[in-house]
Amino acid sequence: MFSQNMLIRDGEYTKSIYTMIKEERFQEAINVLNGIPEVSTTRAGLSLLGHCYYQTQDFIEASNCYEHLVNLVPDVPEYKLYYAQSLFQAGLFEEAHKISTTLDAPQLKDKVLQLQSAIAYGNEDYSTAQSLLLQRQDTSQEATVKNDEGCLLFQANMFEDALQRYVSALQAGGFNPHIAYNAALCHYRKKENSQALNYIAEIVERGIRNHPELGVGAQAETEGGARSVGNPPALAASGLAQAFNLKAAIEYQEGNVEGSREALTDLPPRLEPELDPVTLHNMALTDPVGGGAGLRRLAFLLELGPPTCPPETFANLLLLCCKHEMYDTAADILAEHTHLTYKYLSPYMYDLLDALITAQSTPEEAEQKLGVLANNIGGRLRSLAAKVQECRSAPDQNALRVALREYESALESYLPVAMARAWIPWRADDFQGAEREFRASAEFCSETPTWRLHAAHVLFMRGDRYKEAAAFYEPIVRQNYDDILAVSASVLANLCVAYIMTSQNEEAEELMRKVERAEERKGNANGQCLHLCIVNLVIGTLYCAKGNYEFGLSRIAHALDGGSGARLCADTWLHVKRCVLGLLTGLSKQTIVLPSIAIQETLSFLRTCEAYGLTIPSVLTGPLEETGEQPPTIGLEARKLRALLLRLMEYK
Repeated sequence: MFSQNMLIRDGEYTKSIYTMIKEERFQEAINVLNGIPEVSTTRAGLSLLGHCYYQTQDFIEASNCYEHLVNLVPDVPEYKLYYAQSLFQAGLFEEAHKISTTLDAPQLKDKVLQLQSAIAYGNEDYSTAQSLLLQRQDTSQEATVKNDEGCLLFQANMFEDALQRYVSALQAGGFNPHIAYNAALCHYRKKENSQALNYIAEIVERGIRNHPELGVGAQAETEGGARSVGNPPALAASGLAQAFNLKAAIEYQEGNVEGSREALTDLPPRLEPELDPVTLHNMALTDPVGGGAGLRRLAFLLELGPPTCPPETFANLLLLCCKHEMYDTAADILAEHTHLTYKYLSPYMYDLLDALITAQSTPEEAEQKLGVLANNIGGRLRSLAAKVQECRSAPDQNALRVALREYESALESYLPVAMARAWIPWRADDFQGAEREFRASAEFCSETPTWRLHAAHVLFMRGDRYKEAAAFYEPIVRQNYDDILAVSASVLANLCVAYIMTSQNEEAEELMRKVERAEERKGNANGQCLHLCIVNLVIGTLYCAKGNYEFGLSRIAHALDGGSGARLCADTWLHVKRCVLGLLTGLSKQTIVLPSIAIQETLSFLRTCEAYGLTIPSVLTGPLEETGEQPPTIGLEARKLRALLLRLMEYK
């Protein structure tokens, strides 16, 4: 196989290499340059190679080239600057600062100050960064200085002042996607998502127009099969990665996980090893497959450490562990990374996570910790509510907006604490205690959708409060009546059961018909639309629990297409075997009498499940659970249940 440099005729190396660099084919240029022995010992060769490595974001190799150049031609200060810049981009801040202090060329003073300020900023030494920023005197760099001032103000949580600097920078230097992104980020922090999306839309529009080769949206069009574009300089210059990640964050914050996932899919196609840390972090949070891949990605990022690892990774990894009830893992992560606890976890977040982990061993102590946290935030909410009322009577609308924002922020902190306090008795099946906790938090949370949803679940599980539960569920369904499949299947199922238990069978049937029509319109060939299936499973389980196994098991069989469809999985099989085991128990104790035709239908259903479930695992596994043993299959368990039912039929 011919190497790349053999395809270039003698005497045309210079022309070919410069053409590649002009056309931003830097990797090709690197391949050619590395095939020329003289490159590593000449100024021209090392300079070209260092530039190409820098443009491909291989900053370690770039720094090696510039280090050789500094030794080869020590009287050229620009190479020393490039060396320091490469070290900085590689995250080697101390080494970069050490080199920068040896630069005394007057013509590079402003650039050196800019680099040193960036190093201090990366080390979170913001006072030094501010001091160095004030020493810069190059008036032609007004936009850059304004942007850097905005970054320092942003870190001080002075988002309004930072936004003003970014707007001034855009006015002084024209549109710059990175400065526009910074402005969008300020709006995001101020919870002004519509303004943030306006900046994002402009960045994306310009990026698509100026860089069609990046293939924006190609992943969505080809269902993830688009060819990787890698990490060319155009991608870094366009600001597209930052813009799409911020859009994903906005969608995620608003509860639209699917929209967040779509925003990440619109990114220029890249292989996973080519992804930047922020994209990898956001993909972990929105992973459609489950928690396992997301946890592994976050754990990988955490091991990289700062500055590569996004600062939100530590908290999100712990929260994701708690979401999947992996509390021991969360405790181990906290113990192994105590140095990150004080740096990346707020006192509120630490106290909340500590209480959740403590609840596994000593629920009483966890209740006390959550009670203290709830009282502190509750007192702040009452004072903020009074402040909002004062501002309503004053003419200053800006003060009212600030007060409302503070109240909403405090409420966002209070809601997880209230949910955690109700969760402790819920885990012990103390639904009366859970309801008591919900009533205690109703003062602040009664109008929030999350509180109302979980309050409905608690009332439903009480077993005697179906009417009140339906009153909470109904507004959720009505709000999405035109897109009924946007409602959680558990909400639809519980509402149907509540209707049945309160003798509103017509309302339950109408709701089920509505779901069925919606699934038919959407198309259910791939078995992914399980709303009606879950509704029927819940209703069937309810009737079985009430002793009506004939109707209940027929509902369950209907829900699973007789056991032959794609709906047969570990999740749905759990409900099947519980009901069949209940039937077997009743038959063995002779407390249940079932017509022979119903028994034959049950046997036929189990036989179909046996045939189609031969290779389907019958148990659910955790997101990180890996065992060497093969899990039992649905087919095997269905055969055992069928054998037991046949033996009971033969018993006299």
